[in-house]
Amino acid sequence: MLIETNYKVNDVVTMKLKSGEELVGRLEEENEHMVKVSTPLTIVATEKGIGLQQFLFTADVDKSYTIKHEAITLLTLTNENFADAYRKQTSSLVVPDKPSLIV
Repeated sequence: MLIETNYKVNDVVTMKLKSGEELVGRLEEENEHMVKVSTPLTIVATEKGIGLQQFLFTADVDKSYTIKHEAITLLTLTNENFADAYRKQTSSLVVPDKPSLIV
């Protein structure tokens, strides 16, 4: 069976796990058995809205992790707003806000 994807290596992807958790991470590798992502963060609801937090509190957050395909129910490209938030939270680079066209 041919499965087409809307993502590629180095894209920020979202995974819905069978446990119900939603992960966001940078895709490093995928095959029929596993997905490898770097710096996985999980979605959390806060008083200010939806946010991102560490997925693993007892392991190095800056490493890459392999997740078996059998634990994943959905894998897709992350919404651009969340992908930007993920990049800001996981990068040491300061990204300027998009310029406003208001004069």
